Amino acid sequence: MGGALSGIRVLDISRYIAGPYCSMLLGDMGADVIKVEKKGCGEDSRSMIPFAGKEGEEKVSLYFTQYNKNKRSVTLDFRNPEGIELLKEMISKSDVLVENFRPGTLGKMGLTKEVLEKINPSLITVSISGFGQDGPYRDRAAFDCIGQVMGGLMSVTGEQDGEPLLVGSWIADFATGIYAALGAVSALYKRKETGIGQQIDVSLLESVISLLATAIPNYVETGLKQERRGNRDNVTGPANLFKTKDSMIYMHAGTDPLFTKLAELMGRKELNVDPKFHTANDRMNNIEEIEEIVQDWMSKYSTDELERMLVGVGIPCSPMADVESVINNPQVKHRKAVLYKEYPGVGKISLPGSVIKMSKNENEEIKLPPKLGQHNFEVYEEVLGLSNQEVNKLKEQGII
Repeated sequence: MGGALSGIRVLDISRYIAGPYCSMLLGDMGADVIKVEKKGCGEDSRSMIPFAGKEGEEKVSLYFTQYNKNKRSVTLDFRNPEGIELLKEMISKSDVLVENFRPGTLGKMGLTKEVLEKINPSLITVSISGFGQDGPYRDRAAFDCIGQVMGGLMSVTGEQDGEPLLVGSWIADFATGIYAALGAVSALYKRKETGIGQQIDVSLLESVISLLATAIPNYVETGLKQERRGNRDNVTGPANLFKTKDSMIYMHAGTDPLFTKLAELMGRKELNVDPKFHTANDRMNNIEEIEEIVQDWMSKYSTDELERMLVGVGIPCSPMADVESVINNPQVKHRKAVLYKEYPGVGKISLPGSVIKMSKNENEEIKLPPKLGQHNFEVYEEVLGLSNQEVNKLKEQGII
C-alpha cells in the first residue's frame, strides 16, 4: 500500500509559498507531483535567499527547498505556443492542477475554464490568489503581508500600546496552502461520485479572516474592536509570557480548573475563592492584578524549576524557544518534524517533516526538492509517451 493519494497526479505551475506548499502537502500524502517550471530560470523562488552550497558548486535556495520536496521538476517555455500545447497534454493526463497566478492569467495562456474542462472533464483546478477569482479586488496584486493587513490579523497582533505587527512567519500563505490542499482532496473525494472535476477558489484574504476567531462576531454583536494584547490570551487568564529568574516561560492557567492548580502550586489557595479571581471572567476583569501576583511568584524561580513544577501539576507551559531549541527539542526529534537529508553539492539540509501522521500512509520515501528540469526525460517519456529522441528535439527547439 502506498500513500493515501497514491495514483493521483498533480501538476504544479505555482510559485513562492501558498501554491507550492499546497502541492507539497499533496505530495507528502503520496500524490505524484510534477512541478512545471519556466525554461531557463525555473520557479521564481529558486533565486531567493538564503542560499547554501559548497565552493564551486551551484548554489541552492533554502527558501525553495522548504516548499518543494516530494516533487519532480520539468521545464517548458510558457510563452511558446508549442510549450502551451505540451502543457495541455500534461493537463489531459493529470488529476489536479495547482496555480497561483493573478486571476485571468490562465485565460491569457489559452487555458480558460472552458478549455480546461474540454481537455480534461475530470480535472480539479486549484486556483490560489490574493482576493479570489471574482469581486472588485480580484485583479489586485498581493503577497502574504497584504493578506495579514487587509484580513485584520495585523491589527490584533503586537503589544497593547505598540504598533501593529506582522506575524513572524508567512501565516497567510501557509493557511491558504492548507485550505487549498483540503479543497483539492475534497474535490477528489466528490469526483468519485460524479466522475467530473471542478474549480477550487482560495484566497489569502479569506484565509486570514478565518483565523480571527471571535474578533468579528464580537464586533458585529457589541461594536467592540479587539485590542492588541501582546502575548496575553484574549479570553482567559493568567495566560501570558512571564519573566523567570533567568529567562522567560509561557504559562496558560486561564481556565478555572487550571487556575485552581496554579493557586495551590503557588501556596495561595485564597486566590481561588477571591471574588476578583474566582472565574475566568473575573480574572480577565482584573488581569493586570493577577498577572502581577503570578509574575512576582515566578521571578523567584528559574525557568527549568518552573517548567518541572507546572508540568508536574498539568499546567500547560513552555520555556521561550528559539530556532536552536526547537530543532533540539526531544519531542520534535521523536516526531520527525524536521528532516535532515543530503543534498547534492550542498551537504545536509533540513526539510519539513509531514505534519499529518497516518497509520496506514506508507509514503515514507522523501523525494529531495528537485533540480531545475531534473525529470524532463523521465516525466515526458512516462506521462506523454515521448521517446528519448523526441524529448531531445523539444530541448533543441527551446520548448523545454
